[in-house]
Amino acid sequence: MAPMGWSDLPSELLITIAGNLTEFTDRIRFRSVCSHWRSSFPSLSFLPLPPQQLPWLVLPSTTCTHFYSLSENRVYATPPPGIPNNSRLFGSASGWFLSLSGRNRHITISLINPFTGASIGLPSANPGSSLAYVGDDTLIWDRSDSVVVAACNTREGVFYCRLGDSAWSSIENQELNTASSITFYDGKFYILQVDMCETTVLDGETLEQITVIAAPQLNTPVEAHLSVSSGELLLLVKSRWMYLFPDCDSQFYKVHRVDLNDELVEWSEVNDIGNQALFVDNLHCFSVEVGDNSLLKRNCIYSAQSKTSGGSRNLSRSYSISIFYLGNGNCECIEGALIKFRAASSRGAVSVPTWALLSLN
Repeated sequence: MAPMGWSDLPSELLITIAGNLTEFTDRIRFRSVCSHWRSSFPSLSFLPLPPQQLPWLVLPSTTCTHFYSLSENRVYATPPPGIPNNSRLFGSASGWFLSLSGRNRHITISLINPFTGASIGLPSANPGSSLAYVGDDTLIWDRSDSVVVAACNTREGVFYCRLGDSAWSSIENQELNTASSITFYDGKFYILQVDMCETTVLDGETLEQITVIAAPQLNTPVEAHLSVSSGELLLLVKSRWMYLFPDCDSQFYKVHRVDLNDELVEWSEVNDIGNQALFVDNLHCFSVEVGDNSLLKRNCIYSAQSKTSGGSRNLSRSYSISIFYLGNGNCECIEGALIKFRAASSRGAVSVPTWALLSLN
């Protein structure tokens, strides 16, 4: 009898081994060993769900989209196989990306999960709508199981489509002129207007207005984001005076909290958000439970930024992550692979990094 090689391992054993790998990337590598290993489980969704992944950072580039893994401290130059070529990606906390291909009046939009290969086609952007002229630093969005809500935070108009619709529709709401943050949680969409810092709450299915949460008392913000978890609405803001120190502006974040279960909605400024960390970029914000993960720091804000440098012929963009400690106001920069990474950049283009949580659902 010929000796058994690695490619001869029974499928049942391979599934057991792969199911104990905690990183999505390790599971992808596992399937890439040989055709037998790959055919033993046709997709990653065939395996048991792994522990919650740490957020990844999407790094735009004129060559191709790169990804930074926080848990591995590694930049991936080759995107997962589910990423369309020449597409702009906008991450979320749901495990799905909104993918836009094309420019101006020929924008193809889809939902993709790059690690499962799942893709859901959405209507093309309506000519003349702000979605047809979206920039890499302006699109905000979130989704329920059946509805996608999106907007450009520099133009008027909030749009939605139900899965299977042939066109995007505008949300007709006098209270909702512009949006700077869109978050779906527990059957509701929370939409923030940064100029007034009011939060409009819509039913996740009918998109009818449920209520409007008034703004807390604060200085006029130039940047604000919502995060909803465990029955709490968190408002993360930066005011104009906070930009006096641009080299470390993340240290000037403030967090306001309201308990959605209270009959009386009342904001309060807090310096402790418990055993969670907030991840924020120019487009959105979400929270992650720290739990026993030694790579995350509780009561902290992980902020992603980008910076352009170089001349007209070798323009490049660098990316960085800073950690703001909400309890004492200290700030530090994450060292490692991201510090050395440089992405090709077009003059005049603004390419902002965006956080995303990965999921097999």
